[in-house]
Amino acid sequence: MAHRLLFWLLLPVTALQGLWLKRIATRLPGAAGERRGVVGEGPPTHLLAVGDSIIDGVGTGTMTRSLPVQFAAELAAADSRAVHWTVEGLSGRDIGDVIDCLRSIESPASPDVVLVSAGVNDVTGLSSTRNWRKRVRELAEITGQRWPQARLLFAGLPPMALFPLPPQPLRFSLGLRAAAFDRIARQVLEGYPNALHVPTEVNPREHDFCEDGFHPSADSCTLWARKLAGIELGRDLP
Repeated sequence: MAHRLLFWLLLPVTALQGLWLKRIATRLPGAAGERRGVVGEGPPTHLLAVGDSIIDGVGTGTMTRSLPVQFAAELAAADSRAVHWTVEGLSGRDIGDVIDCLRSIESPASPDVVLVSAGVNDVTGLSSTRNWRKRVRELAEITGQRWPQARLLFAGLPPMALFPLPPQPLRFSLGLRAAAFDRIARQVLEGYPNALHVPTEVNPREHDFCEDGFHPSADSCTLWARKLAGIELGRDLP
């Protein structure tokens, strides 16, 4: 409750900082390349990745170096399988946009794994915690209804309090809100047996970030992808 009050008390200042930041921030494009492909050999696994700029590969240059495709490659290498991947990412999407995409997407095959990244744009867009909780629940239910055999991996919100781009107190305020949203997502998804909240450990104090100060680099996505693959396979990967 105290954190929520502090967030709203800081809003008059942080809102002005946010408007200024939108004007001066470096904007990087999404990754170039095909949005569908296959990596590896062996029994087939189908991966569907849906979400925001992380899924879109912003800052990674090419789609093969984006988080979802590196995740597919890690799964294929670690488990001797052919991972057929489909990427449906777009920078700027909030969780409502992701849900709309999940409702309408026609995947070439029923996915075994659905990787979702959402939340940062809900934080910056001042979504309420009540709406966020409702939307996370809706996301899990839509995924389960469409693909009941699939495992939902929800990439947790990053530690925005450590992002180098936003000035203080905006950085502090974003960090408070992102942490609150991440706790809610974890709590909601605990109620769905086929869903898993995966904490996002990539942060600019320990890992390389892009020049925009807001997105992890392709090299950092390699580490992130390996962590995701280890969680999916139930073991640590070297």
